[in-house]
Amino acid sequence: MARAIDEMKIERIKNATIEMVVANGYGGASISKIAKNAKVAEGYLYRFYASKNDLVNDLLFTSVNELADELEAILDDKHSVWEIFRQLHHSLFKLAHTNPDKMKFIFVLIHDYNFELINSQRRRIFDLCKRVKDIGISKMEFRSDITEEEIYLMGVSYPIQFINLRFKGFFDKSELNAEVMEQALKICINSLRSNTYENGKN
Repeated sequence: MARAIDEMKIERIKNATIEMVVANGYGGASISKIAKNAKVAEGYLYRFYASKNDLVNDLLFTSVNELADELEAILDDKHSVWEIFRQLHHSLFKLAHTNPDKMKFIFVLIHDYNFELINSQRRRIFDLCKRVKDIGISKMEFRSDITEEEIYLMGVSYPIQFINLRFKGFFDKSELNAEVMEQALKICINSLRSNTYENGKN
């Protein structure tokens, strides 16, 4: 019974952290505010997390790992890079539908200068981008001078930015459906596609 209570409290802490970061940014989400919102004592929270950074990184680590695991499975199947991008976009749009607060949480942390991703996460993201780059270049689907940074920007950062602009209704408040996802995907593909692939396709 005690373990079940602990799991419920941990879940409240995680949900409160996401809510506080989305509402106030990383800097505005203090341990005391998170504990109060989760209805637990600060001391209880510190039993599981040494600091706010540990707590936030744990939450982000889970989200990043879920996406990275999906991407690695696609890479292992050796699909076209465009199918890889389509699946990645699909995963991000699905997350936006099923858990919009988690998507907003990721968006806030990406753009918050007070938060820094831990090295192991950054390295995993870089390595996955390099694998995508190598596949795309070998199949002449990418430009030969493509970089891991460009792949991350168009494959991950851009769709997250696109989704959050729609959340805010910045230009358009239409539903994040399959047609909208394809629209965002087309922009990414066109920015990375090689002339050789385009000519061969036509």
